[in-house]
Amino acid sequence: MKKKTILRILAAVSAAALLLGGAYLLTKDDFRQKLKETEIKPYMPTPTVLLALDEASETETTTTTTTSITVETAEHTTEAAITTASPELSAEVRHSLIDSAQSLNSAYPNALGWLYIPDTVISYPIMQSDDNDYYLSHAYDGTYLKAGSVFLDYRCEGRFRNPINIVYAHNMKNGSMFAQVTNFKNDSYFESHKYGWLATPETVYRIDFFSCAVADWHDSLYEGDTPVAEWVPHICDKSVVGREITYSDDDRFISLSTCSYEFQNARTILTGKLVETKEA
Repeated sequence: MKKKTILRILAAVSAAALLLGGAYLLTKDDFRQKLKETEIKPYMPTPTVLLALDEASETETTTTTTTSITVETAEHTTEAAITTASPELSAEVRHSLIDSAQSLNSAYPNALGWLYIPDTVISYPIMQSDDNDYYLSHAYDGTYLKAGSVFLDYRCEGRFRNPINIVYAHNMKNGSMFAQVTNFKNDSYFESHKYGWLATPETVYRIDFFSCAVADWHDSLYEGDTPVAEWVPHICDKSVVGREITYSDDDRFISLSTCSYEFQNARTILTGKLVETKEA
């Protein structure tokens, strides 16, 4: 009897140790992630500038409709068109964003710019390496980080000059990185989060979101050399929710891709048109 009691106690102690060890590792990973987010703050847009972007997003008067997308590929249009005239930002805000992106790139040459989506936690530098593996487990400064980084596909040109620019990040259980990208599959959430912002060392873009799609990880939409006239209809066909759009062969797009769990190797891809801003 005593032997059984001792074995039970040892089993309980072992189980507790495993639980505590797992909790410690999770806490350690979260702490390391928070530390990296704190260290990058000197290079991120200031709270005042982010507030200005929030206000610019909220006051946008373009009328759009959340709907299933039907694309007429020959004319490059849908049933109705989103107005995509160059959005205006004050000279102070625009210069501040560009200056921040330049400082970030000077400190970390693999950093291409800063991605921000109002009313989400998505406010991160975009990195790029010579493969699509490195930043799955490394922070912007090259140190190990389970959460990894937000990064541009290595096959894309580093200043978002490609017609199609694919950006990746993990769907973290703590809600960070691109976890909230999956929220865009909800109609009302998609409709209330129409815009994102991308600041680079050269310019600032508004991202006009028009599609949230679900596809397999090796779907052809990840092939950046696909002609725009073929790529846009394809991603619209994969869309769970979307917004009508007009486009030309000269337009550029950005897709934010993360893991999701509708089926094995599923990915949620939030896509928008890159619209360069100008000074008000």
